[in-house]
Amino acid sequence: MKIGILGGTFDPVHNAHIEIANQALKQFDLDKVFLMPTPNPPHKSKNFITDILHRMNMLNLAIDGMSGLEVSDFESASGKVTYTADTLKALARLYPDDELFFIIGSDSLATFTSWYKPAEILKYAKLLVARRGHETVEEMNRDVEAIEKKFNVEIGIIDIEPRDDSSSKIRHDLDLSTLPMTVQRYIAKNNLYVEKEESPWPVNEIRDDLESILDVERFAHTIGVAETAKMMAESFDYNPNTAYLAGLLHDCAKNMDENELLTVASDNLLGISDIERKYPFLLHAKVGAFVAETKYNVRDNDILQAICWHTTGKADMNTLEKIIFAADYIEPNRSDLPRLDYLREISCKDLDLLVKCILENMMEHLKETKDEIDEHTIDAYNYYVLVEK
Repeated sequence: MKIGILGGTFDPVHNAHIEIANQALKQFDLDKVFLMPTPNPPHKSKNFITDILHRMNMLNLAIDGMSGLEVSDFESASGKVTYTADTLKALARLYPDDELFFIIGSDSLATFTSWYKPAEILKYAKLLVARRGHETVEEMNRDVEAIEKKFNVEIGIIDIEPRDDSSSKIRHDLDLSTLPMTVQRYIAKNNLYVEKEESPWPVNEIRDDLESILDVERFAHTIGVAETAKMMAESFDYNPNTAYLAGLLHDCAKNMDENELLTVASDNLLGISDIERKYPFLLHAKVGAFVAETKYNVRDNDILQAICWHTTGKADMNTLEKIIFAADYIEPNRSDLPRLDYLREISCKDLDLLVKCILENMMEHLKETKDEIDEHTIDAYNYYVLVEK
């Protein structure tokens, strides 16, 4: 058989989901398409997700009577955070004689290389892509060609009139007009989505926005940090999607000049230390966490704290804080810092040793330049370097 898999949160399922599934079924002669909701997406906070039972019920109502479409609880049955690569690997074992097709929208394609083990995804399934309404043909083709070249694969294009339906927009605007009528009635009956929600921006939209506000070198650095953080997270058994997002946002306030940083910090009571008042550029980390929360609607406190401490570091950092602190220092665009080859060599082996070595470099540089040293950097140095771990 030829089996398509359309995964996602489906919160709620809308008409574009159903149309994409049906067109993939017809155009690629698939025997069936599984609509497979994930219980706890690795890139989203549980606080923003409707209960999986409601999402499954809405899916079943949306496809009732449609031949070839099936709702699958393959991921939701586990109740755990699931990654596409692992799901497809398990499905390939379950259906060893069948051909798998993984269906995504072009908005997801734009950030596909940042996903967990993208090469594994392409090993077990052929990618099928449908253009979404807010992207041009040129933008989609650019992303398709880049992935085909990088992974030496062929991507199938679903010929479909692009629509701009968006679950997050539906939740925010409380406009249910793009949902199947049966789903609209279910939402009303169960009193779902009764308050407008300020959902986090999609990763691809954050990336595009940062590209438009940061200079070319800063944006290249940003992508370097995000990809390095993702790689490190995979090595240290930490959620790579969370690490990528934290890396992507770590310099989101770097487009502000020193007066802007001081003004934002002052107006929003973020606290300004004596050294930050003397060297306002240091505030970009603290203000960046504020921007990530208030502009991009990121509510994950681990991400916000990692952004806040990525420049100075601090004592007793958690795993994500250490990853972003280190990734900012060793990302591939850096070339003029001491011991980079060694630091990159150990970056996926010993996180505490990596942090210790970076702090040694930082303190040596600051002493040579006779710059004042932030108290949090001193605390971090004392914790990771002077105290036996």
